[in-house]
Amino acid sequence: MGHGLSRSGSVRKPTRPERPFCLDGRGMDVRQRMRVFLPFLFLLATACGCFPEFISTPTTEATYSPVTTPVRGEWAAVVRVLDGDTAELDSGHKVRYIGLNTPEQGQPFYEEAKEANRQLVEGRSVLLEFDVAAHDMYGRWLAYLFVEGRFVNYELLRRGFANVYTVPPNVKYEGLFRRAEQQAREQEVGLWASAKVAVKITHIEADAPGDDNDNPNGEWIEITNRESHSIDLTGYSLKDEANHIYIFGPVRLAPGATVRLRSGPGRDTHEELHWGLVRQSVWNNGGDTAYLRDPQGNLADVYTY
Repeated sequence: MGHGLSRSGSVRKPTRPERPFCLDGRGMDVRQRMRVFLPFLFLLATACGCFPEFISTPTTEATYSPVTTPVRGEWAAVVRVLDGDTAELDSGHKVRYIGLNTPEQGQPFYEEAKEANRQLVEGRSVLLEFDVAAHDMYGRWLAYLFVEGRFVNYELLRRGFANVYTVPPNVKYEGLFRRAEQQAREQEVGLWASAKVAVKITHIEADAPGDDNDNPNGEWIEITNRESHSIDLTGYSLKDEANHIYIFGPVRLAPGATVRLRSGPGRDTHEELHWGLVRQSVWNNGGDTAYLRDPQGNLADVYTY
């Protein structure tokens, strides 16, 4: 039987069109058109967030972000950074980053933290995500910052340029921030470079009798020398999660000896030192962290309660 003929010799009607159906008269059938446009449609849908499960989060230094950039927030341009955790916006507002503290001027790693912040945000548009409280007592905005796929607050903690410092009610990312700090501590990067010395914080008495601010000497911290030789504490620093900082004077701690540092004023002895604060306490009753550093800023010990 010849091609296209029926048994009767008439022309057999083809079972499907000999010429494929064209969308635009250019000879492109549906399958060809789909092969051309599907990649484009997929990219468009991905950009719009339709397929978030397909988007992997790179772990490179350049693009790492632990959370999705929030949908809601306020865009602003950073004109300059003021320190490691504060920046000035083109509106004239100052923004303080929620959930962390970086070193103050004159402290170890101050310049490094400020430079890390500058590289992340200065001269760039950032998305500000606010928490429950949007301002602090100084009128600064309190925010989480996102820029070009990075979560800035988290990055500063992860790279070891800050310690966690959360103040309720702004605690949205507290768990994430503490994991970032722990990672930096385990890797001993930035602030967490180890001093390799066996001087340890052995106790913190945080809850003074009565009102802590009325009785600062009712709270104290104890530091013990676990080396087999004396340790000169001159120039060592002690800090809480906020920025209460004590610098040790000429104190030499014998092997196995303990020195107690009270928060209030008083006369120093070999066994007892005084921070010198008046009507002001240091250690939070609900939990805090103490950081002991050597004169070079290396971490000697961390104590969390």
